[in-house]
Amino acid sequence: MAVNLSMLVCGVNGQTSLSDLVNYSLEHSHSVKKAGYQRKEADYLRKETLAKGLPQIDASASYSKMFFDVDIPQSAYDMVIANVSPENQQMVLGILSQIDNIDALYMVSTGFQVTQLIYSRSYWVGLKTTQKTQELYSVLQDKTDEDVIDEVATAYYQAGSMMLQLQTIRKSIDNLKEMHRIADLSYQNDFIKESDVNRLQVTITNLDVTRQTLQNGVNIQLNYLKALAGMPADSVLAIDTAAMVKDFTGELKIPAFNIGNVPSFQALIKQDEIYAQQIKLAQAKFLPTLAAYGKFDFSSYNTTSEIEKLTNMNTLGVSLSMPIFSSGANYSKVKQAQLKQSQLREDIQKTKDLLTVSYNSAVTEFQTAGSMVKAQQENRDLAAKVYHQTSLRYQEGMASMADLLNVNSDFLQADNSLNLQILKYKTSEIKMLKATGNLKQIANRK
Repeated sequence: MAVNLSMLVCGVNGQTSLSDLVNYSLEHSHSVKKAGYQRKEADYLRKETLAKGLPQIDASASYSKMFFDVDIPQSAYDMVIANVSPENQQMVLGILSQIDNIDALYMVSTGFQVTQLIYSRSYWVGLKTTQKTQELYSVLQDKTDEDVIDEVATAYYQAGSMMLQLQTIRKSIDNLKEMHRIADLSYQNDFIKESDVNRLQVTITNLDVTRQTLQNGVNIQLNYLKALAGMPADSVLAIDTAAMVKDFTGELKIPAFNIGNVPSFQALIKQDEIYAQQIKLAQAKFLPTLAAYGKFDFSSYNTTSEIEKLTNMNTLGVSLSMPIFSSGANYSKVKQAQLKQSQLREDIQKTKDLLTVSYNSAVTEFQTAGSMVKAQQENRDLAAKVYHQTSLRYQEGMASMADLLNVNSDFLQADNSLNLQILKYKTSEIKMLKATGNLKQIANRK
């Protein structure tokens, strides 16, 4: 699912949903791209291994000049004159003279060879190993996707939680500024003491410092989130905080635990299968290799640099390669692969136990956080009601400044507790989905 950057920034009502951000990060995150490259590399490795069992054609050509000096002794000429009839002497003497003038031999050869593997246990086992490697990198791609979703979603909710706190602080500052305006009028009319006005101003100033600190924290968190998602640093990202505080009254859906669906466990199983293939590959080194070949050569020899008619020499045959003695090298390779597999199987058992514990802990944390969110919502609503009532009473002169500031502090604490509990709920949900291998569901949420 392609996500356009401008669409991502704008989102719905100017907000960016988590699913849009997750989908964008799955396309642009550095970690995801790197995993994709590794997966393609495994695909090409398999193609390379497969090609070794298909026909191989090699061509060659050479041109050479052999230097040497042929020296015909005078006695040879004398023998021709003495023994050859006069009518043939001139011809024979001419041949001897030509031979005596040879100072080099020119050789030209060209040809090609076709080889076809007939039987090799190493080839078939190696091909199976590259297939397992493909499957491993496919699983690692899924694992990387889940890791990226985990990081992005957690950072998204952390930023959203800070923004919710910031919204509450701003509302509280606005409300207290209005109270300060009323209190200042009351002081000017000698209805309240100056210390009450000053105390209210001190509270507003402290809250404004908290607001600035939270704003800086939000900016830092958003920049970190953009870096995780692979977004440009100057892009705009607005968290959809409304979606974070939606109704939590629905039934909590707990996904079933099947360890075979967890990418991190799947990767270990694929690695175990690769080690099994490596053992077979080392054992296959003891077996022979059979191949057929055909050579097609053309050559020419001449005493001059001119190439004359080429002579054709063709060869068809079968070659057998049989390992006999390797001084224990192959035996050691088998033992190394067996030891690696034994160590890995220990890790598999340990990981199985850890993943089971992680799932149970995540479910417990998720259920607890869900119930606590409901309780904190009721507590925050009650604190807001008390603050509103006390504010009205203060304006009517029936409540003191201390009462107003106390209930404002209680409301801020209750609202902050709710935000933190929502963050726990969301992050525990991420842990639970990741523990069951269902974290990609987040990318499909609307």
